[in-house]
Amino acid sequence: MKNILFILVVCLMVSVVNAAPSVDARQERRQQLVHEYLTRALSSSDLNKENEFGDTPVFTAAQNGDVTAILKYGKQAATGTFLLHIGKNGNNVFHVARNAQTFQALARELRHFYPNDYKIKIRQMMNQRNQLGEIPVQTQINYGRADTFRIAFPYTEIYEKIMAVKSKLDKGGIVAEVAQTEAAVVIELSKDGSGRTIAQAARDNAAAPGMDRVISFFHENASYL
Repeated sequence: MKNILFILVVCLMVSVVNAAPSVDARQERRQQLVHEYLTRALSSSDLNKENEFGDTPVFTAAQNGDVTAILKYGKQAATGTFLLHIGKNGNNVFHVARNAQTFQALARELRHFYPNDYKIKIRQMMNQRNQLGEIPVQTQINYGRADTFRIAFPYTEIYEKIMAVKSKLDKGGIVAEVAQTEAAVVIELSKDGSGRTIAQAARDNAAAPGMDRVISFFHENASYL
């Protein structure tokens, strides 16, 4: 009986050892497929074509933080429409950007293609809500990516209203009383589809690197959130 148990344990250990490389191999294969997809897109004229996951080349590049690919697409494209594409779940490219560097690269390309309308375009995209009711900066905070907050938030309607309310609250008196009503509007505007405010999302992700600065911003400027 002991011998049988010993053999079973050995077999189990061997199967686990053999399974590990297969997992690594699958991950490596997936990375290879992503690389091949991005490379093919560089030689293709259709940057709006979706892959089997419903993503266009620039979405895949943004998700993977591939700034080099994003900049190459910018040189390749005749227009900037590929940056305005709405993907699955109602996301735009800023919703899925991997980090601050990716955000900045996308913004540079947007400015390149729309030099006269850049402020309008970037504001529209930063205030665009996906199917979860999130603007890009909310999605980024939900992922724990605090590094994009400083870049994205000043372009949002929520930021503008927060600063307007703060200015009135700081003045005190009747002006501050009026601001209380406006603060209620900000609270509703800052909620995602689940009813959670952007400040609550930051507090829920307090352990993420740099999130303490995001939380401090809301504490200092919009404690009512």
